[in-house]
Amino acid sequence: MKSKWLPTLLIIWAAGLLLAVLYAASNKTKYFDPQNVLHQSALSLSFDTVFVEALLKDNLELAGSVIHFQRSDCFCQTVAQSHINSVEKLAEKHQFNNVTVTLDEPGILKAFVPSVPAVAVIDKAGKLNYFGPYSSGMFCTEGDGLVEPFIEKDQLARSGATVISQSQGCYCNLTSV
Repeated sequence: MKSKWLPTLLIIWAAGLLLAVLYAASNKTKYFDPQNVLHQSALSLSFDTVFVEALLKDNLELAGSVIHFQRSDCFCQTVAQSHINSVEKLAEKHQFNNVTVTLDEPGILKAFVPSVPAVAVIDKAGKLNYFGPYSSGMFCTEGDGLVEPFIEKDQLARSGATVISQSQGCYCNLTSV
């Protein structure tokens, strides 16, 4: 009699566990730009220039750099760390400098960065090519990457930056801090 119910109980247990994980994951998923501040700012034709100037105020070496934005107490930073590491290696492979900016303190950059982890790609001419999240989705894994094409391909011929603000994933919102 016991062996007859064991498979049924295992299926019920596994289904319950799966539902619990999905519920927890749905509560962690957030919008990258929940208040649409970045979205509205990026509509300006001067956004690229203003963003790069704000980075220059922090005395960062920009030309040919991948700028990694983080916050030390962000759980999603830990979740995405393997993807961040792979982006850093890809940047090095394509002769980009990796620069890490920690946004724990108030500053001008928090006006531009709605959530972390986030990344910006500045080409060799010092122009912004990409700004936004590393990826979308709950686990921000390498397969869901948004930034890689902007590191892999020569983007110098572009007329402006790609700014991704409408994404959902595991992000720590800075605007609510």
